[in-house]
Amino acid sequence: ATARVNGNIITGTDVDHRVALIVASNETVVPPEELQSLRLQVLRNLIDETLQVQEAVAQEMEVSADEVNESYARLALERFNRTPEQMDDYLTSIGASSRTLKRQIQGEMAWDRLLRRNVTPFINVSSDEVNELLDQLRASRGQFEYRIGEIYLSANANTRDTVVLPTPRVPVNKYA
Repeated sequence: ATARVNGNIITGTDVDHRVALIVASNETVVPPEELQSLRLQVLRNLIDETLQVQEAVAQEMEVSADEVNESYARLALERFNRTPEQMDDYLTSIGASSRTLKRQIQGEMAWDRLLRRNVTPFINVSSDEVNELLDQLRASRGQFEYRIGEIYLSANANTRDTVVLPTPRVPVNKYA
């Protein structure tokens, strides 16, 4: 057991299978130094999924095995052009399992149901709000837009020399 979520167990195998699924889906090789970080993120995702499924069950919105299997079969055919049996074999070949993908499907379906029932009915967008946004977009046409982001580089004892730490900025008072 790697984690226990209200009585449900998440195993190291669950984490390994999900990591294998992610790596195969992205068609990439994860460097060994990033593998532990990926495993931690996958574990957090599995914990969240487990909580989502548990909440759906608590609110009597449980996703049935038949629904999960139907969605799995549709995904196998539409996205991978495979039968469910071929999909099972493929997942096994990459180090994952059908159970891994079905668990993810179940979590997504449960969360979608909860959102549709508990959030969506309370979203109200008026015509005035839509028109206001359209007016803002029209007014800003031809102006520059900037997307600002931050990149966080974690430094530990092994990577401290390769991570460049930014120079602290000192505010300048131009009126002093």
